[in-house]
Amino acid sequence: MEFRKSKPTGVLSYPTTQAPVNAAELLRLHMRHAQTASDPACVRMGLMPTPRVFFRITPLTRLSVPLLLNAWETIPGAPVIQVVNGPPDGAGRGDTVLYSFLTTQLPDLHTEILCLREKGVVLVAGGPHAAADPEFMRRIGFHSAITGDGEAALPELARNLEAGLELKPEYTGGRKNDISKWLPYSRSVRTLPPLELMRGCAHNCTYCAVPLSGPLRFRSLDSARDYLEQLHSYGARRVNFISPSALEYRDSHTGTDPLESVADLLATARHIGFRHIEYGIFPSEIRPGSLNREWLRLLREHVSHTRLTLGAQSGCPERLRRLRRGHTPEDVEASVIAANQAGFGVNLDVMVGFPNESLQELITTLNFIRRLHRNHRIHAQVHHFMPLPGTILQHALPSFPGIKGREKLLQMEKDGLITGHWKLGARVARRYLAWVQEHHPCTYERFLTTKETRLS
Repeated sequence: MEFRKSKPTGVLSYPTTQAPVNAAELLRLHMRHAQTASDPACVRMGLMPTPRVFFRITPLTRLSVPLLLNAWETIPGAPVIQVVNGPPDGAGRGDTVLYSFLTTQLPDLHTEILCLREKGVVLVAGGPHAAADPEFMRRIGFHSAITGDGEAALPELARNLEAGLELKPEYTGGRKNDISKWLPYSRSVRTLPPLELMRGCAHNCTYCAVPLSGPLRFRSLDSARDYLEQLHSYGARRVNFISPSALEYRDSHTGTDPLESVADLLATARHIGFRHIEYGIFPSEIRPGSLNREWLRLLREHVSHTRLTLGAQSGCPERLRRLRRGHTPEDVEASVIAANQAGFGVNLDVMVGFPNESLQELITTLNFIRRLHRNHRIHAQVHHFMPLPGTILQHALPSFPGIKGREKLLQMEKDGLITGHWKLGARVARRYLAWVQEHHPCTYERFLTTKETRLS
């Protein structure tokens, strides 16, 4: 099998003062290879290539790369690593490729993984799917998986690669590390992602993978300040943040309450010189029911955007209860009213296609959106449910909208009331499930035998 590439892979060499790894043997290679690899002179004479380590990134995971590379750069004696945005050129026996990917990308990566495995490349899986289901990663072709906090798992992996040891099935960094230790910038790549303020979530919604990151942890304000100063020194004048529940952030070192912590954070960003500060809009959205006058006054003072993002998810009270959202449609409307009165428009995040979702439930949600749009300043961003590994609904099949459901969604979209994200989400979910059914029928059987009512 050979790769067919439509464009260059764009290898970015990892700048470091460390010497290249001299002949790390990564699997049980034959004795002649092992003896030759242990002799640095053989490497210098070109008798065999030095085993290489690649970091394979994709468009959907590129924002996590600077943080992981930042952790890698602090590891004493870590092997040289190359960042590639496609199948690594010339990778062969003895080389290692580290992957970070999302569940929905597995159908696209399937052939690539098999090709590299056939060539004797050692494959390490990382990302949310690998962390939630490392055993499945081995079934689809990976030799090893990273679970827990990837930044904390990398040192042991790097040491094993440097020493030429056979890799462990899993490398776990635990889920209780202080996330303030790592910052999302690297001398290897130019990407400057939003700053992660929180990891984990206190709300165990049945469809969401965020709580799988472990106990809720916060970044310290000192750590955030370090990143903001570095970001500003690069010439950036816009900053945003990652927070699954923006109004729950608190400085991990001082323990101050969320309102004071966020006020200090935003004031720090303003003092450093950022003209455009984004907070309370994706990817730091707000839970319904948490907005009040104090929060809205603070946001009006500091943020540069005129819209806030609320995670409504559904307009059906029973569905919200089964999802364990902890709020009602009335809480959503109350937050919309408060935001509008403070001068903010609202982006509502809503999902359709939940397991066992009936046409009437879909209509209830769409009518809720239509009523809010008629009476308030909102726009709904409609997404489609996708079963994610490790979540309570991991093996619950989506309810793809039927003909009547699609007609109503398309009419809402035509009327300018909702976005069309749900169409792409439905296609992606169908494609992933078809891939599982074709290549891993035993896993697919679990979707067919799981009843969502058992999980409610």
